[in-house]
Amino acid sequence: METEIRHLRKKFCILSSLISFFVIAAMLLILNLLMMILGQKELKSASNMVVQAANTGLSNIDTENIALQDTEITDSGDHVIPRDPQLIESITLHGNITCTDASAEWYCAGGGIYFDMIDEQGNSQYVHKDYKFNQGNTDISINFTDNSDFKCNGQPIKADVSNAARDRFLVSAVWWALSSSSNEDEKDNVTLKIDSVDIHYKENVSPLASRNFKTLDRNFNDIYPSGAPQVLNNFSCFYCIMDNEGNIIEINSGNLTEKLHSDKADELIGCGNNFELNGCSYSHITEKSGAYIIHTFIYSLHSKKNSRQLLIISIMSGGIIFIFLLLLIYLISGKAIKPIQEGYEKQKQFISNAGHELKTPITVIMATTELMEKKNGSDRHIGCIQAQSQKMSVLLNEMLSLSRLSDYEKTSKGFKLFSMSNVVRNAALYFESLSFEAHKSIVSDIQENIDYFGNPEKIDELTGILLENALKYSDDNSQIQLSLHSEKDVITLCCQNPCSEFSQESLPYLFERFYRCDKSHSGKKEGYGLGLSIAKEITAVHNGNIRAEYRDNKFIITIELKCS
Repeated sequence: METEIRHLRKKFCILSSLISFFVIAAMLLILNLLMMILGQKELKSASNMVVQAANTGLSNIDTENIALQDTEITDSGDHVIPRDPQLIESITLHGNITCTDASAEWYCAGGGIYFDMIDEQGNSQYVHKDYKFNQGNTDISINFTDNSDFKCNGQPIKADVSNAARDRFLVSAVWWALSSSSNEDEKDNVTLKIDSVDIHYKENVSPLASRNFKTLDRNFNDIYPSGAPQVLNNFSCFYCIMDNEGNIIEINSGNLTEKLHSDKADELIGCGNNFELNGCSYSHITEKSGAYIIHTFIYSLHSKKNSRQLLIISIMSGGIIFIFLLLLIYLISGKAIKPIQEGYEKQKQFISNAGHELKTPITVIMATTELMEKKNGSDRHIGCIQAQSQKMSVLLNEMLSLSRLSDYEKTSKGFKLFSMSNVVRNAALYFESLSFEAHKSIVSDIQENIDYFGNPEKIDELTGILLENALKYSDDNSQIQLSLHSEKDVITLCCQNPCSEFSQESLPYLFERFYRCDKSHSGKKEGYGLGLSIAKEITAVHNGNIRAEYRDNKFIITIELKCS
């Protein structure tokens, strides 16, 4: 019973530990999955924001700004803009006009936009459109599609920009300046300085159709002058915009530390959905927006690091919690089985006390009936008293034997090295006569020279229980087989007998106390259902295993003992 209590506690600890482990593992798995989902959600939000920024830039993607200081200047001081006029809808001149005479009521200045045109005779000539800055003007727009205001040598002329002869136009130097206070002595009091021009291309015309168009080069500072949103700071991201012909219109380096060049951008656009850049795994997202295609590249600066840290923290915290729960489970298991242990101790004490108390009156009854038999002679009443007293005596002895075996579990009392072959052989020899009377036979297969460290009396009792049980429940005229073998430091004692009336349903209960296959307790087979319980306790005392099987109409009990 002590062994069963220990096994019960062990099972409780193992089952509780497994439940705790799977609960902790499930919680940590759910936590990591939630963090992964949140990370994916944040990545989606950031990529949407980058696409939104790209779409914001698309509003002026067909506008090119050219600083005049970066352009070629002719001998006459005109600025050469190497763009095809046929593709341009209009240009905007950005300038600054000033007058040194503070008393001037008005002032203005102007010049012209030159084109090389082919006339009706096929000759090339310069035509122009006038531009004029008045006081307060900083931006002046010139419409390239309006053919009504072309001039040649100061005279209006009929012309069409589609007849432009060269992929360029010129922004002239300032031709004239005038103010309300202008006179011959103060003709230079008005100054006009043109800084840059914005070229607005025609609708559905890719800026790259212009031969000398330069791909726009930006970063997030151009999109977010007051600083990028916080969500983008958690990611490394940039984007490129292409037209339908596969030309890169804009490269926005985003928040990269280094500028992204066009050749590298071409290489990245050709990559798949994921690629490595500077040791980081970027996601490549493609989205069409009108006549353009936006390629977004994004990488979480913290996702892998945070995921790794979260995994390490989860494992460490889960391990600590699991160890704590193991200790708690062990303590709780001790508390849980304490009432069982106490009940078992009380039961054992009660059996021991009751057994010793009942032994005396049973002995007195048996002695008294013997005296009555000698004095008055034998009759059926005295015989009945003697038979029942004998049965009570056997039952008490078996119950006391079970109680004492529990003490053996703790003390290993009476253990010594002995010849197990001889003990089993002698026990079988004793039952041969009983088997002959029952019209049955015992066939022994006992290996010689098997020595074992244990209690020889208990091994003898164990063998007797197996043979007695076999004789009691075997078929008529059957053969009982008893074997003892040793292999690989394991001693196997096996007893089997034919039993055609055995029920498989009884197997799980055979070693329970007072369990009998004859559920009616009709008394056809003598016994109290304690034999196999005692056999189990004796096996447990010797740290062995006992099992019962039923196959091919044979009942088999096998005991395995480890050699010391």
